[in-house]
Amino acid sequence: MDYENILYEKKDKVAKITLNRPEKLNALSQDLLAEFRHVLDTIDDSEDVTVVLITGAGGRAFSTGFDLGKATRRSDDEWWRRVKLNFDSLMRVWDLRQPVIAAVNGYAVAAGCNLAFICDMCVAADNAMFGEPEIRHFALAPFMLFPWVTGFNKKLHELYYTGDSIDALEAERFGLVNKVVPLDKLQEEAEALAQRVAMVHSFPLQLTKRSIKKSYEIMGFKDAQDYHRSLDTYLLSAQLPEKDAIMNVLYSQGLRAFLEVRDGPFAKR
Repeated sequence: MDYENILYEKKDKVAKITLNRPEKLNALSQDLLAEFRHVLDTIDDSEDVTVVLITGAGGRAFSTGFDLGKATRRSDDEWWRRVKLNFDSLMRVWDLRQPVIAAVNGYAVAAGCNLAFICDMCVAADNAMFGEPEIRHFALAPFMLFPWVTGFNKKLHELYYTGDSIDALEAERFGLVNKVVPLDKLQEEAEALAQRVAMVHSFPLQLTKRSIKKSYEIMGFKDAQDYHRSLDTYLLSAQLPEKDAIMNVLYSQGLRAFLEVRDGPFAKR
């Protein structure tokens, strides 16, 4: 399959996926997600890939989440199908046999934040910013991940409730990021970590990942995410005047106007 929205390369035992829509800050369009699912399926079936590295093209963003520039009004059934498809696309990282490392440059917000943190490890550039702003436009994050990484952390509750962001160093303090490096060293450092992991034989690596994930699943991770997804679907399909007002700006005036209406009041405080 020829990819138009991602770059895929394999060197030694490391597979590298680059989200390649830098002009759109690597927003996750449906075309990109289809390619992403395909390449992960290919990797999952491969016996010569030991570890996977995911990054974003350009220096401005790892990914700014699902592509709101193509958002349209949808029926309840359409929302259910779209949310489930988006959810399954990111869950493929969790279910993948091989460990996955995120190399985060710039913004990793909304679904981009989820993608970074559902990876097994995360190396962040010093310009990285992480956040879940969806609550500001009457949506929820695709996954409820922070509690599973940091426990009962009051600061991360604040991020969910306000839609605010944190920088790479603060994310590192919370244990969300393995290390923070200069932007011009990001790929080098992430690839060095990938090569170090790849020194271990793939079979015990895969069993270790399976055991780690199963530990979370026994504690209820997948049930919690399914419940969260049902709430997200319900909110997206709910008929609320305030929600309709902000979403109408997106549909009629475009993404820039929508972001100003959504985030402008928070920038003034």
